[in-house]
Amino acid sequence: MELRADQPKWRQVAKILRSRIESGEYKRGVPLPSETAIMQEFDIARGTARKVIAWLRDEGLIYTVPQIGSFVGPPPEDA
Repeated sequence: MELRADQPKWRQVAKILRSRIESGEYKRGVPLPSETAIMQEFDIARGTARKVIAWLRDEGLIYTVPQIGSFVGPPPEDA
């Protein structure tokens, strides 16, 4: 996928992934694609992919489990 040169890459990728989450393409509780997968799909650097993931997390669209990955939706409630 080709990104536009007049906007920050991280912002464009974040908007695309946000759209996929909001449309239900990525369902709640399902793993978000890995940093590596995001890097490959959008031809971006690791730091850019990390910025995308951090932004999605800050927006409350995903949560991250250390050493496991990032998942769509707010974290499940503790039982």
